[in-house]
Amino acid sequence: MPLYQAIILAIVQAITEFLPISSTAHLILVPWLLKWQHAGLTFDVALHAGTLVAVLVYFRREWLAMCGAALGRPPSNPTLGCDRRMLIYLVLATIPGGLAGVFLEDIIENVLRTPLVIGVALIVVAVLMGVGEKLSRHLRALPEVTLRDALVIGVAQAIALIPGVSRSGITMTAGLLLGLTRTTAARFS
Repeated sequence: MPLYQAIILAIVQAITEFLPISSTAHLILVPWLLKWQHAGLTFDVALHAGTLVAVLVYFRREWLAMCGAALGRPPSNPTLGCDRRMLIYLVLATIPGGLAGVFLEDIIENVLRTPLVIGVALIVVAVLMGVGEKLSRHLRALPEVTLRDALVIGVAQAIALIPGVSRSGITMTAGLLLGLTRTTAARFS
């Protein structure tokens, strides 16, 4: 892949990752529309690694608080208990997506990375986001997130492996449908 194409795709990734639209869909559709050869899943994962670093840096205080709470003695401070629980829930929420990625990699790479699948997924997620916003009660804050919430959001992350399904869109929608506030759904996603 020529350098200019890699730079354009990196910019597309940076712009689309934090919006409730599928950055992966755009990484597939841009080369398809411009008749470029697609670099493949490995290149997409490398671009997402940059996003991961940005998220870790942005939320560094929260990560440090959660790790500190997890490594310390059982907390008497309720905030430390919440930090420890959130770290455990975040780890558990990554398991469904990790397992789906390992076991469904060939299907995701060879069957689902088509403009038709992407188009359908974009529409379905847009409808779900609208329904989630309409039905949500926005009642529960971050300290009220439960194990069930974490696992449901983890399954939503696994669904986001389908190209065209926005990870942030589907996980925030799942959080809203579970009754989380918008801020809590966004932060946990």
